[in-house]
Amino acid sequence: MLLALALLLSAQTAPPLALSSTSQTLDNGLTVIVSPDRSVPGVAVDLWYRVGSRNEEKGRTGFAHLFEHLMFMGARHVPYPRFDTLMEAAGGVNNASTSIDRTNYWEVGPSNLLETFFWMEADRMASLGATMTKDKLETQRAVVLNERRQSYENRPYGMADYIISENLFPAGHPYSWDTIGTAQDLEAATLSDVTGFFARWYVPNDATLVVVGDVEPAAVFALAKKYFSFIPKKELPALQKPAPVVLAAEKRIALTDKVELPKLMLVWPSPAAYQPGDADADLLGTVLARGKASRLYQRLVHQDQIATSVEAGQASGDLQSSFRIDVLARPGHTTQELLAAVDDELKKIVAQGPTQAEIDAARARAESDFARSLEGLQPRAERLADYAVHFGDANSLQRDLARYAAVTPASMKKLLPALLAPGRLVIEVQPETHSAEHAVGGAK
Repeated sequence: MLLALALLLSAQTAPPLALSSTSQTLDNGLTVIVSPDRSVPGVAVDLWYRVGSRNEEKGRTGFAHLFEHLMFMGARHVPYPRFDTLMEAAGGVNNASTSIDRTNYWEVGPSNLLETFFWMEADRMASLGATMTKDKLETQRAVVLNERRQSYENRPYGMADYIISENLFPAGHPYSWDTIGTAQDLEAATLSDVTGFFARWYVPNDATLVVVGDVEPAAVFALAKKYFSFIPKKELPALQKPAPVVLAAEKRIALTDKVELPKLMLVWPSPAAYQPGDADADLLGTVLARGKASRLYQRLVHQDQIATSVEAGQASGDLQSSFRIDVLARPGHTTQELLAAVDDELKKIVAQGPTQAEIDAARARAESDFARSLEGLQPRAERLADYAVHFGDANSLQRDLARYAAVTPASMKKLLPALLAPGRLVIEVQPETHSAEHAVGGAK
C-alpha cells in the first residue's frame, strides 16, 4: 500500500510532458522548426517530406521507398559515398524511413556538424534529380528488390503482411499497395520515371526541417536561409482524398507459407490519424492484447492455451487507419479455434465496453510511451515534424495527449460496433505441407 501511495503521489507531482519549439517559414515554403536542448552536446536534424507511397500511381509503385535509398547515392557536391564518410568521420550518423504518407531523412551528431548536415541535405534537395544516373538507379533498384525478398517473400508470414493493403482498400485507392511496391513496378521503373517523381514532390514547400539539440534558434534559421532559400518552390500536384473505406462484408484470404505454426490476422478499416476515434482505437489495442493481463492474452494464451502470442494495435494513416489483431497458434491448434475465441472476446467488449480500470491502465501505458519517445533527439524532432504537418503547429504535444485523456469507457463503447464491424479482412496462414506448393492469394 505504501508503494502504491508513493507511486500515486509521484504521478500527481510529476511535471507535465513538454516539447517546445519555435518556427519560421522561408519564402520558398520550407518550414523550419527549432527546439533547443542544452542538456545534450549534440544535435538532430530531421527533414520530413510529405511524400509516401500514397503519392504514387498504380503501375508506378515503390518510388517513395526507392528514393529513400537513392538519396544516399549523393548529389552534385556530395557524391557517393561522401554523404556517409564525411559525417561519420566527425561522429555523425544518418538514416531515413518511408511510410504511406511521408519520408523523413535524419542526421544526429555533435552540434558543430549542424552546418554540414544542412549543406548535405540542401544539396540533395537541390540537385539529386539532376545528378541521377542509370547506374545509380540500377544499384538501388537491386538493393530494394533484395529488401523486398528479405522483408516479404522470404520472411515467415511476410506475404500475409504484404497483401493486406491490396485487400483492405479498393483498387486505385492510394493505400491499396504496400510501401515497398511491386517487383514488376520496380523492375519497370525508368530513369525518367524516378527523376520525374523527385521533381514533383521533393521540393521545399513540401518539406519540414526540424532541428533539436544544443543550438541557438537564430543561428539555425540563419543557416536554413543560407543553404535552402535558393531552392525554388513548385506547385504541388493535387492528392487523392477518397472517402473512408467501409468493407461491406467479411473477406477471407487463405495462404500457405514455409512456417511451423498457423497464424490468424484480422484487419478492419479504422479512423484516420488524429481524427475522432483514433486515440480510442489505439488504447483498444492495449486493452485487448498488450501485456499478460490483456483480454485476448488471458483468453487465448493463459486460459484456453491455444495461442503462443497475440498482438493488437492501430496503424494510423492520414487518409484512414487500420486496426489489426494477430494471433499465432500453439502447436496442435488451428486458426478456426483462434478465430472463434477472438470473436467471442470481441463480442463481449462490444456489448459491455471496457472497464474504467482497463482504460486507465491503457492510458498510463500510452503516456509512458510518449515520455520514452521524447528521450532521444531524433525521435523528438520527428514528433515535432509530425505535429507541424498534422496540426499546423509543432507545439501540439498537449493537444495530442488530450485525445487520450478524453477517452472513456463510454466513448470507446460507442466506437466499438463500427470499429469491430462484420466487414473485415481475415487472413489465415497455414504451414506448407510437403505436397503443397507455396501459394499466395485465394480469396474465398
